[in-house]
Amino acid sequence: MGLNWDDEGVDVGHIEGCEEVDYGDSEEEDRILSNCESDDREHGLLSDSEDEQSFHCSKSNPNEMIEISVGQEFDNVQHFRRVLERYLIKNGFDLNRIKNDKRRFRAKCSNEGCPWFIYAALVESGTKFRIQKLNNVHECNGFEGTLKNNPKMPAKAIKDELVSNLGIKASMKKMYRAKKRRLRDYAQILKQSNPNTLVKMKFVSSFDKDRRPALKFQRFMLSFVALKNGFINGCRWFIGLDGCHLKGYFGGVLLSAVALDANNGIFSIAVCICESECADSWKWFLAILSEWLNIENQSRVTFMTDRQKGILLGLEAYWHGATVRHCARHIFANLRSNHPDIIYRNLFWTAARATTEKEWEDNMKKIKTAKKDTQAAYDYLIKIDKKQWARHAFPDDVKVDHVTNNLTESWNNWLNEYRDKPVLTLMEFIRKKVMKRLYKRHSNARKWIGKLPPTVRRKLNVSRQEGRYVRVLMASEYEFEVMDENNKTFIVNMQNKTCDCGVYQICGIPCKHIIPCIALRHEDAADYVDKKLTVEAYLATYANIIHPLPDQSTWAIVEGLKVLPPYVKTRVGRPKIVRKREPGEEQGKRKTKQKCSKQPHKI
Repeated sequence: MGLNWDDEGVDVGHIEGCEEVDYGDSEEEDRILSNCESDDREHGLLSDSEDEQSFHCSKSNPNEMIEISVGQEFDNVQHFRRVLERYLIKNGFDLNRIKNDKRRFRAKCSNEGCPWFIYAALVESGTKFRIQKLNNVHECNGFEGTLKNNPKMPAKAIKDELVSNLGIKASMKKMYRAKKRRLRDYAQILKQSNPNTLVKMKFVSSFDKDRRPALKFQRFMLSFVALKNGFINGCRWFIGLDGCHLKGYFGGVLLSAVALDANNGIFSIAVCICESECADSWKWFLAILSEWLNIENQSRVTFMTDRQKGILLGLEAYWHGATVRHCARHIFANLRSNHPDIIYRNLFWTAARATTEKEWEDNMKKIKTAKKDTQAAYDYLIKIDKKQWARHAFPDDVKVDHVTNNLTESWNNWLNEYRDKPVLTLMEFIRKKVMKRLYKRHSNARKWIGKLPPTVRRKLNVSRQEGRYVRVLMASEYEFEVMDENNKTFIVNMQNKTCDCGVYQICGIPCKHIIPCIALRHEDAADYVDKKLTVEAYLATYANIIHPLPDQSTWAIVEGLKVLPPYVKTRVGRPKIVRKREPGEEQGKRKTKQKCSKQPHKI
């Protein structure tokens, strides 16, 4: 299904003053691209026009050329230092000071192996400060090279580096902007190295401090053809959606869509950095995801969510007919916050994981009658459509029995180390990790023996062991009456691939009741496993690759309007880094022992 970006209400017309850029290959898209990039890219780190005063040095013409040479004289050492400071800023490198006092100044380039060197001293008359020696040749990339060689360097470290080596005080906005300045160039090189890559960016129209038109960063969405084809061709069509807060100076949220491969491993589909987890950002993300995956029959897709309102609105608008599940853990957390009684905890989870309607109903009745005041808890649960949280009611075409959104929680935890990094660093971390994982998993799977991945094979072996204790009566070639160890009877239909216990229909792996029936037919149980849970499907998931990117120094520079950092909402109090615990969730325990300060010391 196509998207009309002028009518769907998720782009320019939805937020006044917004501009959206899709890094495509058409001439029109190239034209848009050429009009939307920052022009402050001479040295990558330090530009002279920004929304805030960035450096504590003398004000000068930003286009002024600053030259130094042997024999050049200055009024005093302070004058020399000011000129040298401006020279360092314009040329983008820092120094190691060997000698620095009122009479002498000796320094060299901080990059090891670079021959740049300067020596200046007070002249004999004591009235002037003169450059005596100067090797004005660089064999390094200056501070930009330092930044490129240390892409994980946080903004705070860059700021400290400038203060210690250059004596320059820079704002945190400037430091983050230095890490983001090549974002448009990055999008361009992604399209060149990986054709047809999905790269979407969104900006808010703004002005710089000189009232010149500029753009404020708002959103960046990324997906690769390898991920799209891997999901379509190999994964079960089950998508987990979630957003996790970023911990950097500008905050924001990372929206993610992840799936499960045939071995129940996490498979990333798309990610998006945006301003917040709101209805507009989720609509924007899900609209693009719908167009990108281009699934004709969307009713075959199932989404797992945490009941976030923005997600539900986005799915309703752009994923027509898709099945929506709600994470049972979030439902229970809400239930417990309003009805704090631990007595129905086990009953709730037993009901959520029940594979038959009778088992679900029995546990719901127990919740209702557990205590006099548990009627309210029952009423809360019964209002939620059971197809959205109860396993027995899940459609049987997806072959995923998950009742929680733990797959996205695991994905977020995998990214936790980089959640305080700027956009480019975070996106590069994701790209490299996923690129490596695609190859590694495909390479390992080619060594597997048999038709089934390890996880599926283990589950099938469990069913084999449990199936040893059941009794089977053969009614026909395809129909069986099976009695388990508790003398409970189940009907198995091999032609329809069904069992009364419901497990086989939901997860796609033969249960303990079906395994002995397959044995009586002298067939291989692996042939009864769903096709999306086989080694063949796993190899199809990881069949494509993400091509590597060249060094940043070779990236083409994209011209356009200046890109400013996103808006920052300053909140009262110390910034919160630790995740807020859900109601009833256990707090982390201290790992160190506490000792009273008044306790006498042992001698």
